[in-house]
Amino acid sequence: MQAVQPSQGKFTIEFPALSAIKPERWLVGIHIILAMIAVVVGGLLGPFQTFRRAPTLTWEIPIFSYYYQALSLHGVLNGLVFTTFFIVGFSYFVTQRSLQRKLASIPLAWVATGMMTVGLLMAGWALLAGEANVLYTFYAPMIAHPLFYLGLTLVVVGSWLAGLNIFLTYIQWKREHVGQAVPLAVYATICNFVMWITCTLGVAVEILFFLLPLSLGWVATTDPQVTRILFWFMGHPLVYFWLIPAYTSWYAMMPKQNGVKIFSDNLGRLAFLMIMLFSIPIGVHHLFADPGVSELAKVMHSLLTFVVAIPSFLTIFNLAATLEQAGKKRGSSGRLGWIAKQQWDNPVMAAQLTGMMIFLVGGITGIMNASFNLNIALHNTSWIPGHFHTTLGGGVFLTYMGILYWLMPILRGRKLFSKEIALAQVYTWFIGIALFGMSMARAGLEGAPRRTDLGAAGVYISPAWGLYLNLAAIGGFILLVSLILLIVNLVGTLWFSKSEPNEPAPIDVAAPSDSLLIFERWGLWLIAIVVLNVVMWGPVLIQGLNFSAGFWSTGFQMR
Repeated sequence: MQAVQPSQGKFTIEFPALSAIKPERWLVGIHIILAMIAVVVGGLLGPFQTFRRAPTLTWEIPIFSYYYQALSLHGVLNGLVFTTFFIVGFSYFVTQRSLQRKLASIPLAWVATGMMTVGLLMAGWALLAGEANVLYTFYAPMIAHPLFYLGLTLVVVGSWLAGLNIFLTYIQWKREHVGQAVPLAVYATICNFVMWITCTLGVAVEILFFLLPLSLGWVATTDPQVTRILFWFMGHPLVYFWLIPAYTSWYAMMPKQNGVKIFSDNLGRLAFLMIMLFSIPIGVHHLFADPGVSELAKVMHSLLTFVVAIPSFLTIFNLAATLEQAGKKRGSSGRLGWIAKQQWDNPVMAAQLTGMMIFLVGGITGIMNASFNLNIALHNTSWIPGHFHTTLGGGVFLTYMGILYWLMPILRGRKLFSKEIALAQVYTWFIGIALFGMSMARAGLEGAPRRTDLGAAGVYISPAWGLYLNLAAIGGFILLVSLILLIVNLVGTLWFSKSEPNEPAPIDVAAPSDSLLIFERWGLWLIAIVVLNVVMWGPVLIQGLNFSAGFWSTGFQMR
C-alpha cells in the first residue's frame, strides 16, 4: 500500500495489487446487479401475497392474476436467482481481494457468467409466461416448461464453473505460500463451494433424468418420491449456501469494520468445516411426512440435524466475544453494556447486527422443525414460511444488504447515496420481517396452511388465523416500504451520488499465525463428505428406487 498525492491536491491511497484484479468491477458488478434486479422483482411480489392471504387487509396485484405464478416467481427469483448470483459475485470479490490476485481464469469466469445469465433468461421466460408455476421447490408431479429446467441447469453449472475458478485460484496461491493458512474469508468460500457442488449433484440428477424427460414428453411418468429425495439432498444445504456468505461477513469483515480481531479464527474455521460436512446428510427432516422413507432414516437424520446446530452455537459465542471487545473498545461498562456501544447508526453494521438478531429466531424454529413430533404438526402449515423468512429474509438478506452498502460504492467508485435512507431501509426491513415471520409462524400453530391460495373464492379461513394473517400483511407492507427505500439507494448510488477514491475492502489478507493447517486437509474432508452421505442418504435413495412399488405419476401443469 502506498500513499500518493494526485495533481488535484486530494490525498488518496493506491493499492498496487488492485491493478491485477481490474476485471472485478464488471465481473463482480454484473453478478450483484442481476442479483438485485431479481430480488427487487421477486421481493415486490411478496407483500402482495400477504395481502392475498389476509382475511381483512386485502390488496390485489393486477399483473399476476394467478396466485401460484406470483408465488413461483417470488420463490425462484429470491431463493435461487438472487442468492446464487450474489454469492458468486461476492465470492469472486472475496477471493481476489483476500488473496490479492486475480482469478485463475478470467475467461472461465465470463463463461460461467454467460451461462448463468442465459439460464436466468430461459427460466425467467418460463416463469413470466406462466409455464413454470411449480414454486421454487418444483416438486414432481407438477411439471414446468423444458426451458425452466434447462435454465436452472445452466445457472447451476455456471456456479460450478465459478467454484472451479475459485479452487484453481486457491491452488495457485497455496503453491506460492507453502505452510501458510489461507485467509478465513477464502476458507469459508471454499467450504461453501465444496458443499454446493456436492449437494447440487442431487438436483442435477433430478432434472436431467426425471423432470426434463417428462417435460419434453420423452417419458410418460415419473416417481415423485425419488425426485423429492434428490431435491432435498440439495434443498437443506441450500440454506447453508445462502448462510455461509453471511457468516463470512460476520467472521471476516465485521471485526475489521469494528477495529478488532475475531475472538478465535480457528473456532470460525471449525464452524465452516462442520457446516460443510454436516449440512448435506440431514435433509430427511423435510421428508418426515412422506411415505417411503424408513423410520430409522428419519431418526438418524433428525439426530444429525441437531449436530449441525453446533456451528451456530460456536458462532454465537465467537461473535458475541468479538462484539464485546468492540463495545469495550468504545468505552462500554457492565456485563451487557457492550450491546449499546455497537455501531447502530452505521447501516453496514446495523444490517449485520439486526440480521444476527432475527437469525436467532430462524435458528431456534429450525431446531424445532428437526423434532419428528413437532415437524409432523407444523410441516404443512404457515409455520414453515415463517421460519424460512426469518432465516433467508431476515438473517441472510439483512447481512447481504450490509455487504451491499460497502461493496457497491467500491465497485461503482461513488459514495453510498444516502446513509439515512440505508438505515431506514435496514430497520424497516428488520421490523417488517420480524412481524411477518412471527405472525406466519403463529398462524401456523393455529393450523393455517401454507402453499394455499387463501384469497380464492370459497376457501375457509379460521377465525383463529385471521388476526395473525392480518399482522403478516402489515409486516408485508412494511417490507414493501423497505424495498422501495433499497431501490432508491441503489439507483442513487449507481447514477447520482458523488465520485470518491476507491477504498480498501474490509477483508484481512493474511490468516493469523496460529491458524491450524489441518482445516485445509481437503482430501480427508472430501472422504468424510462421501462417507457421511453414502451412510445417511444411500439407504434412503435405495428404498426410494423401488421400481416395482414406486409412486409413479404422470405430470401435471398448473395454470
